[in-house]
Amino acid sequence: MKPTAAVLAALLATAPLLPARAQAPAAPAAAPVPSHTCAKPEFPGRVAPQPKLRRWQADFRTYLDCMKAYLSERNAAIDAQAAKAKAAVDEINAGVAEYNEAVKSLDD
Repeated sequence: MKPTAAVLAALLATAPLLPARAQAPAAPAAAPVPSHTCAKPEFPGRVAPQPKLRRWQADFRTYLDCMKAYLSERNAAIDAQAAKAKAAVDEINAGVAEYNEAVKSLDD
């Protein structure tokens, strides 16, 4: 084993004893996910007068639109978080590849 590789191996073996220097601070607690505020209309019954049934149908369409908007908002937030997580994974993979190349060059 070359002297530089031996030094690197010794350094890596004692790494848990060394103070952590380049670690990121702990992530803040995630904000709670807001619940929807859509009001589901109550079915007036099969024997309800036609105007009341039509009003319920209109209210139910409003409720569905509200729920679709809420779900769209939540899915957009999920997509944004997934994109950030993927970027972090890509950064880690690139860093590990760079590290591996640096270690490999020590043996040459």
